Amino acid sequence: MEFIRGTTPTIFVLIPENIDMSLITEIWIYIYQNGKLKVDKTISDMYIDYEKHSINVDLTQNDTLELKHGDAKFQIRVLASGKALATLEYDVYIHEVYKGGVI
Repeated sequence: MEFIRGTTPTIFVLIPENIDMSLITEIWIYIYQNGKLKVDKTISDMYIDYEKHSINVDLTQNDTLELKHGDAKFQIRVLASGKALATLEYDVYIHEVYKGGVI
């Protein structure tokens, strides 16, 4: 995954078919950079598409401006039927924007 600082990308995540989407009570999406939590999204920030078995979360300009140019890590955690699930960490590359700030 990669995106540009100061933009508003949508993260699209497919949920494995063996997870019953109706049993999900919490979802967290994290982006870490240099060992620090930079973006923390919860289920209230997401759109859950039960038919497509997917989750969409929009990042704001402020979210992406928190990140620096370079490598970051992305992870999802889910609470479903009392079971805590997590993905492995995924690499994210953050591209620079020539003039920072919210537009």
